[in-house]
Amino acid sequence: MKPRIAALIVVLLPLIALASTGKNNTNQTPLFTDTKPLELIVQMDMQKVLTDKSDEPEYNPAQLVLKFQDNTIQIFNIKIKARGRTRRIANICDFPPLKLNFEKKSTENTVFEGQDKIKLVTHCNESEDYQNYALIEYLAYKTYNVLSDYSYRVRLVNVTYRDTEQIYPDIKKFGFLIEDDDHMAKRIQGQVSDKLIWSADSCDEKVVDIFSFYQFMIGNTDWWIHTRHNVDIISLEDNRLIPIPFDFDGAGIIKAPYAMPSPELPILNVRDRFFKGNCKTSEISDYDETISFFNNKKIEIILLYEQAFYLNTRYRKSALRYINSFYEIINDEHKFGKFIEQSCKYFNTAPDHAPTEKRLIY
Repeated sequence: MKPRIAALIVVLLPLIALASTGKNNTNQTPLFTDTKPLELIVQMDMQKVLTDKSDEPEYNPAQLVLKFQDNTIQIFNIKIKARGRTRRIANICDFPPLKLNFEKKSTENTVFEGQDKIKLVTHCNESEDYQNYALIEYLAYKTYNVLSDYSYRVRLVNVTYRDTEQIYPDIKKFGFLIEDDDHMAKRIQGQVSDKLIWSADSCDEKVVDIFSFYQFMIGNTDWWIHTRHNVDIISLEDNRLIPIPFDFDGAGIIKAPYAMPSPELPILNVRDRFFKGNCKTSEISDYDETISFFNNKKIEIILLYEQAFYLNTRYRKSALRYINSFYEIINDEHKFGKFIEQSCKYFNTAPDHAPTEKRLIY
């Protein structure tokens, strides 16, 4: 099949309406209305925070210092703790992700206004490679922002971590903050749902198609909608259920050393893509609207990576090659057809350990 071009506007409108609600500035907190990196200092007892591996680590007192270009500062007394699962394992990360707990009153009339508890994704490991893994994960969030307002907002930060006990030297690394789930739900005029769902078929079909193609784009298989594994479900005012993805460090576009494909799937390397989207029929034309939508977003996505000044050139080029390979696949009927055939065949004959909704391919 010849490379596809953007479909007629009449075809794209339904998907654009779903992916971009037009309400992305409504209920948006100040922290995520700007894209300039913030300069921060986090002062904490590193020994207590970084070595706490308990299931429910206690918050520790800390200070967060916000630095401005004119060398003025704002100081926030906060509480802090390590978070996460894989990245809190000692032989994977010596510097786990963190959760910052603000005193709400102290944030009034600041960039952190309205924040309570917020996630900070850190560099995980001191090496240059791990810094770039974190930055590509940041770009993965930004990529989904391009595709859909039904996504978590993120803010890049350049952080100096300072040990109050003066045992550890200062560490200066890029990281990023992730929008609170309740704030995200409010922004898209919904609420976080704990409704039991048996498959992704319970969620809005067109949003799920964009969600699934996106995961295929970045080579991420570490998610399941029906079990809410690395997925939040938002119930909108019109009662539609929307899947919101997060945690992309297992994606092939990043290729972190600890990343592994979902164990239920017949691939061994995270760089190998596996399509976990809806196995509609054997007709590739069933995906034409979604493919046209992604083609329409290609330039914006490519520019996002090309303009990522903070990312090492080698990693930037690698990420771009991976993105371009996705577009080569979805615009080639034969290539993409093989992925669809592999997916449908596997899930229709899936072993007992595979997800229960085998036929639905989510």
